[in-house]
Amino acid sequence: MNRRIIPAQVGIFYIMGMSLINTIVVAGGTHGNERTGVRLVQKWMEHPECYNSLCSAKVDLVLANPEAVRLNRRYRDHDLNRAFSQTCLDVVVDPLQYEFRRAKELNALYGPKGANTKTDLILDVHNTGSNMGYCLILSTRDPFTMRASAVLTQEFKNAWIYYQPEERSASPYFGTVAKADVCIEIGPQQHGTLDAAIFEESERLVKRYLELAEEWNRGELQKRAPIKVEVYTQFKDLGYPKPQGGGPIQAMIHPELMGKDYRELKDGDKLFRTFDGKDILYHGESPVYPIFISEPAYYEKDIAMSLTTKTVEEW
Repeated sequence: MNRRIIPAQVGIFYIMGMSLINTIVVAGGTHGNERTGVRLVQKWMEHPECYNSLCSAKVDLVLANPEAVRLNRRYRDHDLNRAFSQTCLDVVVDPLQYEFRRAKELNALYGPKGANTKTDLILDVHNTGSNMGYCLILSTRDPFTMRASAVLTQEFKNAWIYYQPEERSASPYFGTVAKADVCIEIGPQQHGTLDAAIFEESERLVKRYLELAEEWNRGELQKRAPIKVEVYTQFKDLGYPKPQGGGPIQAMIHPELMGKDYRELKDGDKLFRTFDGKDILYHGESPVYPIFISEPAYYEKDIAMSLTTKTVEEW
């Protein structure tokens, strides 16, 4: 796959104008041990002056999974950020697992998911153990989130755009309850911990989204010249080598790949190393760009990394 430059296909929307952003949710604690978002929301709840002058939109703050926050665990019974598909939300009986009940509560508060949702934008703050920097995950090509995220890649030296296209009703992620969303994945940071430098930079980034939403509502952001950005688009997830029929993993991320998120991976490059020191090479579509390399929370999901393709686009 060759790198392509894609023109600003969304430009017509900027010219015609888009709906105002009237309601924004800033979420933390969707995973209870990802503490940057948890502490950011708690701080802003205690000190609303931190954010309430940045944007004329109504801004709600939520600890999405308070039970997991209390436990300082990713979740109590089930991953909350895999509980928001329309199928899950439409289950009539009261679910036994806490996170499925909580998903219904959040959908009632901020949805209902679909065209009649009350929420225009969700900013959901997460942490990752992978070397992802400030990863701005977009699930749809929404004109505001595209333009604002492009601006932030210029303002934050370690900001990246990851496009994970989702059929919105089928998507299990909290952000898809709103009309548009950005999942902000920040790392590397060990789960259950805080890092002062990361916290301060993350707070500044979330504030900039609110300021840019205000620029959008004033019609100013739409007038900015398009920005050339690198876009990493989900291609597929890659699991760890395992024996046929299942069992423990048989290899680890190769030392030459560990921590190299967003770096090109070509056919024949070193991918894994077995426990007896043998190298396993990558063979497949090339080039690809791994992210979420060795994310600790994904061991249970059997995901060693996500492979992406890269394009250069004007947003």
